[in-house]
Amino acid sequence: MKIRKDMKKDDFVPAMFEEIKETMAAINKKLQQEKPNEKEPQKVISRQLLEFIYQSIHKSVRENISVSEQSTRKQLNQLIQDTKDMEQRITEMTGQYKKRRLIFRKLVVWQSVAAVLFLVGFGLCVNNRQLRENDLKFKFIQAQGGINSNGLSYLDTVFHVNKNELVIEKIKEKVEAGEKDSLKK
Repeated sequence: MKIRKDMKKDDFVPAMFEEIKETMAAINKKLQQEKPNEKEPQKVISRQLLEFIYQSIHKSVRENISVSEQSTRKQLNQLIQDTKDMEQRITEMTGQYKKRRLIFRKLVVWQSVAAVLFLVGFGLCVNNRQLRENDLKFKFIQAQGGINSNGLSYLDTVFHVNKNELVIEKIKEKVEAGEKDSLKK
């Protein structure tokens, strides 16, 4: 049999049967031409021999086809299994991606909440400090019995413009001492 490069896998088996058929026809023709006058029993034996050869070849071809089908089935089953495995991995990866995305969203939300709380806390802290300083200035003014514009300018400089913690601490001590004296009276 001549195998051509353009011959497909499915074309191989019919071509093989066709070649076997042609070969058997040629053998049968030669047998009839060589011994046309011989007795019938030899023709029966020749026909039996040809039939045996035909059956043997046919059986061999069927076995090869069976083996080929089994191999194809195994390959198909393997492809199906690989596809299922790949689908499962994709499903797992998609699930992991969704979980990570959800975790990321939650993280962003919590970070935003934390940032807002920090800003509010910081604002309250600054505001509270400002209120404490204003309270201290008011108590200082009360302890002095009033204040003029130069004294107010001095307090503004000490508390805001050139903040001096030592002077603020001394003012605080004077205010506390004044409060103690007023409580004693």
